[in-house]
Amino acid sequence: MERVCGSEIENEGRLNTWLRLKIGFAVRVVVVAMTCGLASGVSAEELFQLRNGMTLRGSKAEIASLNANAFSAAAAGEIKLRPIWVIDDGLTRIYLHGNGMSAAPPVAVRDIEQSIEFWQPTPLGGKEISAIGSILGVSPFNEFGRRVMTVRGVDGSPMRLVQGITEINGRYARVQGLKGEKSYVWDMRLATSSLKSETLKSIFRRRMDWDNLDKRLEAVRFFMEAGRNGDAIDVLREAIDTFPEAAKMQRQVVVLIERQANQLLDEAKLRAESGQEDLALQILEQFPTDQLGRVTRLQVEDAKQKIRDSQRQAEALIAQLDGQIQQLKQAEDLQPIFTEIKQGLSSATMIRLSDYIRLGQSEAVPLENRVALAVAGWLLGSGSGEQNLTITISLVKVRDLVAEYLGTSDAGRRQAILAELQNLEGAEAEYVDRMLPLLTPALDWPEGAAHATIPGMYLVGDETEQLDQPPRPRYVVQLPPNYNPLREYPCVLALHPVRGTPVSEIDWWSGVYNEEMQARLGHASRYGFIVVAPLWTRDSQRDYEYSAREHERVLVSLRDAMRRSSIDADRIFIAGHGEGGAAAWDIAYSHPDLWAGMISISGEPAKTIAHYHPNAPYVPMYLVMGERDGAPTPLVRNGPIMDDYVKFKSDAMVVMYKGRGREFFYEEIHRLFEWMRLPSHVRKEAPDDIDAVTMRAGDNFFWWLELGAIKSDVAVDPLLWEQSERLRAASVSASIGSDNQIRIIQGPAEQFMVWLRPMRNVDMSKPLTIRYRSRRVMFDFDGSLETLLEDARRRADRKRPFWAGVAVP
Repeated sequence: MERVCGSEIENEGRLNTWLRLKIGFAVRVVVVAMTCGLASGVSAEELFQLRNGMTLRGSKAEIASLNANAFSAAAAGEIKLRPIWVIDDGLTRIYLHGNGMSAAPPVAVRDIEQSIEFWQPTPLGGKEISAIGSILGVSPFNEFGRRVMTVRGVDGSPMRLVQGITEINGRYARVQGLKGEKSYVWDMRLATSSLKSETLKSIFRRRMDWDNLDKRLEAVRFFMEAGRNGDAIDVLREAIDTFPEAAKMQRQVVVLIERQANQLLDEAKLRAESGQEDLALQILEQFPTDQLGRVTRLQVEDAKQKIRDSQRQAEALIAQLDGQIQQLKQAEDLQPIFTEIKQGLSSATMIRLSDYIRLGQSEAVPLENRVALAVAGWLLGSGSGEQNLTITISLVKVRDLVAEYLGTSDAGRRQAILAELQNLEGAEAEYVDRMLPLLTPALDWPEGAAHATIPGMYLVGDETEQLDQPPRPRYVVQLPPNYNPLREYPCVLALHPVRGTPVSEIDWWSGVYNEEMQARLGHASRYGFIVVAPLWTRDSQRDYEYSAREHERVLVSLRDAMRRSSIDADRIFIAGHGEGGAAAWDIAYSHPDLWAGMISISGEPAKTIAHYHPNAPYVPMYLVMGERDGAPTPLVRNGPIMDDYVKFKSDAMVVMYKGRGREFFYEEIHRLFEWMRLPSHVRKEAPDDIDAVTMRAGDNFFWWLELGAIKSDVAVDPLLWEQSERLRAASVSASIGSDNQIRIIQGPAEQFMVWLRPMRNVDMSKPLTIRYRSRRVMFDFDGSLETLLEDARRRADRKRPFWAGVAVP
């Protein structure tokens, strides 16, 4: 499998311009689009607005099914319904359920891309490459736009295939097989962003008439469309120096500066939104504002002012609160929490004090009450409304004991903490539930876990594992720049292929560490994501085995990382490459209550994945693969499985790269982060009606319903999959009705646990009735904190801890 990391993709849009800024902003020249002769015709492309908030662009076709075996039937008229949309953007084909995913009718758009074509000695005939085996090696493109790719043939022997670029535009390059001793017909597409700038420039100089100004401008136009303004400027400046008639293009300097400035401004805003305000301000401070247009100068100043205003507001609030506390007789008791607020108040935590910001200067509210609003807001979050200062001072002690409970491994100390809490005012489930998400991580990183040279990188556990013991946390984690433990961060749980390593996943998502910049410059770093990469395989493992132990390895590592870093439990995306992609697919729909979304890159579905599609509506899905990955191709061998997941109720996309085999598809990372950052892609609320399936002993927890031992005629050992006579998933159904009644409808177990917390139609202040068949269990919550704290400690989910558990029957 070809591996491409962030360091190998240069000059990628905004990141490129940001790097240029870090080493000094160079003022250059650009030509306007009209001068470059952009195409003005209207294409068949359309914009597609999806209900999840994403926008796609391409031409649309409608088909009956992803199952390639169904295509012939559809063509023959046997199937008239065509619910699947195929959106073709030239580089990929994206499959989705049209009616289920579309939010509005498509909108026609003008094609702004004009391709540059190169002659290559392509064969007129020959054997067509219909499937690609493992990629063993790829040479760089030479100045003629040609390279050699070595793949594993059907008999296992290596095959050397010569390819050449025959067409290129700002979006993709068309690469075809060339004549040789054995000629092969092969048409594949590469994202233009994956090609190095120096490679492209050398190809243009060799294959275009470089003594022709129009051809130079054609190259300029290409780089502009590709978002590589720096490269466009390099070519244009060279043209100005070479051709006297191009001197008039010096007048376009302002256009260039505005384009680069807008990219840099967007980068600064992104960094600020991701919690990297210091870095954002550094970028903004280096703008050459004296060379910008008035509008852009104002935008830059507004962005700087926004960051500074937040800092000044925090300073003003601290000064105001300090003065108010000094007037109170409880000033000494309040000093520790005031010091904490002073040190921690920032744009990320300002929302906690929203009540105090609104009423802190109101003379109509007594001083004690105003200070209580500030302290309670810091402990409980926005909208707490608590104005009793005695209770808020007690809540500080409650919070400290709760934090200690979560962080101690001493069972005796935990029982002592519970006893202390019983005697404290404010030690109530409602208060504790609100303060849990605002706590800093319960555990520190293990001694020696920090990487010696890479900031924010930790290696937890070792590679040894005793199979007779429960799995222990073994993972690598990379925190984003300017990490703040008081801020919540989205997380990618990245699963490596069997021949990969956790560190390689960190490099793919966060970028290879740049020694000169002393930072990772990849997309997880830019967007402020924590990346956790578990070591989920054992030595000599050759494939994903669908075992409960693999699930445990992944989940134990995730929960340990959640105890040590500020991971937002509502925005955890499980993702993987190759065998790790299959693992992500399986684990996501085995435990659908945990994830904001699932990403599988070149993952091969098998075993339980073929049966767990009823759980798909709960977890958004993003599949990426090459359309010629192996024989038979993915749509032939896995089309029926994908059909089951791409349904009306599912948020699902299948992205097929044209002519490609099994790769890592780094060029897709831009769209992956766009997808993960959609407001709709957060962990869903626990449903009132659970309608799921299971067929494995460890897949027994679904939101608020936990199954006991799964019946032997249902549970399948994945290692004995081929020997199993019964391969059918069993339904798990339960519902929360009116009047605080919960009904367990069916499930392949004799015993259940119903886990309770305030939810829709669940009022913990009133008695509950739980029904299962003819049995009825009555429950009345007694206010005990033990279940709540133990659940938060055990599952590390501080956002949705359960207050009580009821055994049925």
